[in-house]
Amino acid sequence: MIEYLENWLNGIQQNYGVNPIIFAIIYFASIIPFWFSIYKIIAGLKNRNLNQVRTFGIILGIIIILPFTYVALFGHNLPFWFWIVATCVIGYSTYSTIRRIKSAK
Repeated sequence: MIEYLENWLNGIQQNYGVNPIIFAIIYFASIIPFWFSIYKIIAGLKNRNLNQVRTFGIILGIIIILPFTYVALFGHNLPFWFWIVATCVIGYSTYSTIRRIKSAK
C-alpha cells in the first residue's frame, strides 16, 4: 500500500511538475495564519478598526490561494478538471470564511 502511494505521488510529480508533499506542507502550514487572520478580522470588526480588517483580509486571501499559486507557477500539463476543483475549493473557502466572520460579528 505504501509503495503504491509513493508511486502515485511520484507519478504526479513527473506528469505535472508539482510535488504533492510541498503542496501539502504549504496547505497545512497556512492553518495557523489562517485562523489568526480570522481572529484579527473579527477583533477589528468589533473594535471598528477597518485598517486591521483590510490588512488581515488581504493576508487571509493570500493564505487561501497560496497552495494553488504554487501549482499554477510550477505545474504543467494540468487537466482542466483540476482548475475547476481548485476554483470550487477557493470559492467555498472564501464563502465559508465570510459567513463565519459575519456570524461572529
